[in-house]
Amino acid sequence: MHGASVINLINIKADESEQYIYRIMPIDRLLESFENQSLALVEPAKWDDPFENLLLKGLVPHSSNDAITSKLFRNSIYGQCWTLHRETDAMWRIYSADKHGVKVRTTIRKLIDSLLQSAEGYERESCFIGKVDYLTQKELVTKLSDIEGMYGINAAKSLLYKRNEFSHEKEVRLIYTMESKQGRIYKFKVDPHSLFDEIVFDPRMNKHIYQAYSQAIKSKGYMGSVRQSVMYQLPKDLVKAFNKASKRTP
Repeated sequence: MHGASVINLINIKADESEQYIYRIMPIDRLLESFENQSLALVEPAKWDDPFENLLLKGLVPHSSNDAITSKLFRNSIYGQCWTLHRETDAMWRIYSADKHGVKVRTTIRKLIDSLLQSAEGYERESCFIGKVDYLTQKELVTKLSDIEGMYGINAAKSLLYKRNEFSHEKEVRLIYTMESKQGRIYKFKVDPHSLFDEIVFDPRMNKHIYQAYSQAIKSKGYMGSVRQSVMYQLPKDLVKAFNKASKRTP
């Protein structure tokens, strides 16, 4: 580990910090990241699953989660979702519905270190990264009810529980638990050139559009791997074998 310590890792062992994680985003967000040298975390209220953030919404009975505490911390926590999945059909179709998405790769360690370096004080108590724990609905409510105090690592833990129905996502979440002066987002400084070690475009993207976007990224000085996913392409050996067999067919 570098800047992060075990207190910044939730459901992650120290020797797992070099695991690759992935995120699909619109191409304009990636270009903005290069332009502004930043990434943006958003309020969990923007996440889709209605069973998420039950504690922050005040929907789970809890001795430490009175109305004042809930209201205070509901507006002082931000997150960003990543996945351990290298690539799946569902990921492209959900997060790149217009076929113009782009996938970036980094490691758990590099992502949390970037947040730690950007945070203004209390880094150890406000910056976390964790693997989501998938539970039954009953288990989820029980876990949330047992959380003691909605601040720091406990606030982060409350965002790392989801229903079993979402276990296919293999999600990893970056979480910041301090009030932001930027409104409903928290932008933090990153160096995209070192943070992202691979950039992959949607396999369904028009090749001419891909070439234009690829050139735009390389023009910013990016030296990492830039390519288009071949997820839906037949293996070259299979194509050659098929063509060879076709020529022999009378």
